[in-house]
Amino acid sequence: MFVFLSAVTKDYHNHAFLEMLKNIPDMTWTPEIPERFRGMSDAAVRAHLMPETVQQVATAEKVMIVGEAPAAFSWLEVRPNCMVVRNQGQCGSCWAFSSVGPLADNRCISKKDSGRVVYSEQYPVSCDGGNHGCDGGYLTKAMAFLKNTGTPTDRCVSYKSGNGATGKCPSKCDDGSNIATVRSANYQNVCAGEIGIKNALTHGTLQTAFTVYQDFMYYKSGIYQHKSGASQGGHAVVFVGYGEESGVKYWVVRNSWGTSWGERGYFRILRGNNECGIEHECYLIYP
Repeated sequence: MFVFLSAVTKDYHNHAFLEMLKNIPDMTWTPEIPERFRGMSDAAVRAHLMPETVQQVATAEKVMIVGEAPAAFSWLEVRPNCMVVRNQGQCGSCWAFSSVGPLADNRCISKKDSGRVVYSEQYPVSCDGGNHGCDGGYLTKAMAFLKNTGTPTDRCVSYKSGNGATGKCPSKCDDGSNIATVRSANYQNVCAGEIGIKNALTHGTLQTAFTVYQDFMYYKSGIYQHKSGASQGGHAVVFVGYGEESGVKYWVVRNSWGTSWGERGYFRILRGNNECGIEHECYLIYP
């Protein structure tokens, strides 16, 4: 998946669309105008959404992870100390947050780090020449960058692109010291069906992506299913678990819009039918 930004100036949210969503019968999720986006222009909101999307066939061969995954599982419950929600700001850098995040998660889960380290999303945003900084990127190229080049800690190179500026690749840490990067050992595309994704999730969190429709930008809580509105583009996020509520199966997904959005920075989405393409391309990163 690749995404790049456009410049649209009209207001994004409107109450008529919200009221229409509230009156759809049998909704499994609650709509509202998120406080994070309240009063923002169309262009400001779309800087988070990355509206123009080109879906591509994943270049990495899909691998079926075998095992006996439990009926429900979430790293938020198993290793909550390893889960951190970040904030990409108004920069189309979700491809970096959704790759660096799982690297940090899985280093914590595997105890390669003594605790949850925040690694630098800014470094790939500014330094990954195969991607396009705040103008979007490809999941596979983000994975390859972390394997071949790696990234330092956020303490070394902190995030500065929340205003939409990609920035230049730094040669030194913020404090002037030398940059030392941590690389992943490998990665695999594990989106080979629901069972394979469930099994993969018991090994670590996964980078994935989905098509954003207009109604998703009104998500407050619950199990999201697309109900209304046109495609707005693509967004890269992180699978952290799965479960079932009132007979409805769901994935637990971490976003990079801060903890005030959605369910404390997370959302749930319908599981098992490739809702909005979220089961098409996902990567397990090995620390």
